[in-house]
Amino acid sequence: MSTRHNNHCITVLKLEPSHVIMRGLHRLVHLINESVIMIQPIRMFILLPVLFLLPLLVGCGGGSSEAEAPGSFVMEGAVHENWEIALVEMRIEKNEEFSDPKRTALPVDRLKGFEGLNYFFPFPEMRFQTPFIAEAGTDTVSLTKRKGQTVPYLRRGYVKFKWQEETYSLDVFGPVNTHGGDYLWLPFFDANSGKDVYSGGRYLDITIDADGMVDLDFNYAYNPLCDYNPERYNCTIPPLGNTLPFAVNAGEKTFNPGH
Repeated sequence: MSTRHNNHCITVLKLEPSHVIMRGLHRLVHLINESVIMIQPIRMFILLPVLFLLPLLVGCGGGSSEAEAPGSFVMEGAVHENWEIALVEMRIEKNEEFSDPKRTALPVDRLKGFEGLNYFFPFPEMRFQTPFIAEAGTDTVSLTKRKGQTVPYLRRGYVKFKWQEETYSLDVFGPVNTHGGDYLWLPFFDANSGKDVYSGGRYLDITIDADGMVDLDFNYAYNPLCDYNPERYNCTIPPLGNTLPFAVNAGEKTFNPGH
């Protein structure tokens, strides 16, 4: 939820300056060790400062923590305008889908009077451009469904961002069985869950670009299908570790108050 403490080394899917330093230092150590003309005392005299500097410069996933936890992505002019247009178009398309009897997730008795899903106003400050940080290994975890069953997922890594001077991280999951397709998925709770937003949490779909970056935009947070039709759907509940202590007043609001 809040600042993440992880005892395992991590791999950032982006070449940071610390990685370049690490590679150079490792190469230097290798050359020193391979030298046949240096006498032992001189070799140790050069090697000791290098070994001292290595953990300070690179550590275990260190050296780029600030880059891994950016603040809000600043959008101005045409960038902001295009972002807001795309967001509104997405919401219109989803409303059209829910209005269609062949595609809707709504029960029949709710479809007749359907006028649209409930959303917060666009909140540009809740968009972050952040690296995807892959775990050294992929752990299988069991997440709980609304009706009590459990389902396995792979914890693929996490993303970090900064909000009001505090750093937060959220775990990102993928399917164990990829026969039906592979994807990255971020379920989360926030301080507004059970109030203006669905009590069972909300979801974000995660895409990693060619530079290893994620467009973490909470304006695209959406409700599990259980919010629309709890009798028909049995949705996965976010893990408690993915709980944000502040209200994320962006994205989709609850459709069924009280659920």
